[in-house]
Amino acid sequence: MSVIDQLAFRESVFVWLRARMLTQRTFTRDELASFSFNSANYRLTGTMTGIWKPKALTAALSILTSFTHKEEDRPYEDGIGADGMLRYKWRGTDPSTADNRWLRDAMDQRVPIVWFLGVGYKPGTQTQVFEPIFPVWLVAEEPQSHQFVVALEEVQRTLVQNGVVEFNEIEKRYNQTLVKTRVHQPMFRSQVLNAYESRCAICRLPFEKLLEAAHIKSDADGGPAHITNGISLCKIHHGAYDSLILGISPDYRIHIREDVLRTTDGPVLMHALNGMNNQPLGQVPEDKRNLPSRELLAESKKEF
Repeated sequence: MSVIDQLAFRESVFVWLRARMLTQRTFTRDELASFSFNSANYRLTGTMTGIWKPKALTAALSILTSFTHKEEDRPYEDGIGADGMLRYKWRGTDPSTADNRWLRDAMDQRVPIVWFLGVGYKPGTQTQVFEPIFPVWLVAEEPQSHQFVVALEEVQRTLVQNGVVEFNEIEKRYNQTLVKTRVHQPMFRSQVLNAYESRCAICRLPFEKLLEAAHIKSDADGGPAHITNGISLCKIHHGAYDSLILGISPDYRIHIREDVLRTTDGPVLMHALNGMNNQPLGQVPEDKRNLPSRELLAESKKEF
């Protein structure tokens, strides 16, 4: 495949993913095995590995980070550095293995790739699901740490000159803000909604476009960026929760503020709020490790 055809291949992958993400947020590995280009089918990830290069390309197409619960160890510690740049680990410690050479080729060719970020499991299975983040670029290598540096936006690419990753304080703050909006917030939403099977924990509304990941303890108050600090809520119940109209106790029961209970004005108030008072949550995670933190709920209930 020529250089131009390879660039067209990558752009076609991005178009294919964008089209599917209009109706689908996450994908299994098998669902990423049906991409077609010039009448041929290609996988967008390997069946087991985290670094993937189709035979038709001369450099890596995608990288993948598996989902793990907070008490579990990842096989590779990919993560965001203090400078706001993603670090993606080599496969093993040998820089000359094929996977690591594919990544180095993608860096040298300055071609965009896809980062598939694990956000949980398909409900009722042990099949992981991944959210695509793209395009991203490999911009530097840190051999002493066995890892590559990944830019999440075009602007970040310009901050790395000749493979040297050094930023002033303003650039670091920009990177950290970018990571929060490009990675942390979408990842938190995906992980929470996936744990609740894309339903509102209060009313079980199943329309994902109307669902949000509510924080039990906010970022500003030092709340952890973990599923147990989140609850999947529809826009109405999220607004009521943040406004302290609705509270959730550590026994996972819903409580409506007393003055609101005394108000009987309209069906939404009667059924969506008052009718939920003292009821158990309608939807909770099947995996008990993802249940809302009782300690954090107890803290938030004090405010309510």
